[in-house]
Amino acid sequence: MGLSLLVYNLFLCAALVLSFPLWLCYLALVPKARAGFWEKLGFWPQPLKARLEKPAGQKRIWLHAVSVGELNAIKTLITALKVDYDVVVSTTTRTGYELALKTFPSLPVVYFPYDLPWVMSQVVRRIQPDLTVVTETELWPNFIHAVAGKAKMPLMLINGRLSQRSFRGYQWIRWLMKPRLAQFSHFYMQSQADADRMQALGDLPAEKLTVAGNLKFDLASTVDSTRQAILAHLLNIHPDDSVLTFASTHSGEDEPMVEAYLRLKKDFPELKLVLAPRHPERLSEIRGILNRKAVGYAVRSQLTENNPSHQDIVILDSIGELLTVYSFSKIAVMGGSFVEKGGQNPLEP
Repeated sequence: MGLSLLVYNLFLCAALVLSFPLWLCYLALVPKARAGFWEKLGFWPQPLKARLEKPAGQKRIWLHAVSVGELNAIKTLITALKVDYDVVVSTTTRTGYELALKTFPSLPVVYFPYDLPWVMSQVVRRIQPDLTVVTETELWPNFIHAVAGKAKMPLMLINGRLSQRSFRGYQWIRWLMKPRLAQFSHFYMQSQADADRMQALGDLPAEKLTVAGNLKFDLASTVDSTRQAILAHLLNIHPDDSVLTFASTHSGEDEPMVEAYLRLKKDFPELKLVLAPRHPERLSEIRGILNRKAVGYAVRSQLTENNPSHQDIVILDSIGELLTVYSFSKIAVMGGSFVEKGGQNPLEP
């Protein structure tokens, strides 16, 4: 295991014991924290275990993407790989998990396990990957050791990024990260700056790093015309309408956008608004804002073909439909930049 990993696990176990009451409260009060909880501890239902039986004579690739953004970035890659390989997809968040199930119904989808040594070892033995690929900055010590150390399987980082802020943070645990980074087979980084920081953090040989650009630029921009027509009907959007989409919003951003929309609406009666929160569990918060403004609105998850919207404002609380909404939007405004969140991906719109 190595001394650095042993120290990490001792610290991790101590922290879990000391923070146990806080974790119980967090799990009880935050529904999204409970999503996939038992799977993340390695307790998988029998149907999932059966689905993960490795086909004889076929190579398996395990691809991990944290959430929706990372999954969207590698959708094209997964689509290409699943033609010739047995692919398993894992995500960390509930929204990412739901999108993966919807986008790749023929593939096994699992929640990424907690970075506990006994859990990681068990999950790797069950998945039996011939190659493991992680995205962006997924650098979990026990996961890396279980895949590349104990199982001795190749491990790659794709679409890798390491911001200056993250680099400074990792410097405090360089004693832990340097031997873990050495276990990676290769790093495909988004930019030269990302590659330089990763190389410096792990003291890596140059041949282990490749600047490959951002996979989000490879996002397939084709929108299914049938799906587009269905969604337009559900959201009450017509060819002569002008649609303003406020996407990936965080708390504190929706209210000023609604106020701006209501002012614009006076001069542009054909203007319609789609509010797409970054986290669908914020639905009640956004409904509260619109109720206080006394304006009519519809909620996407409550709409059906026989019960479409009759309102000019729709809250898009669904997963995987934002790209289609962009396709009939005149203007898209990205959230995450009106509050201190660093902005969200502007490439899709």
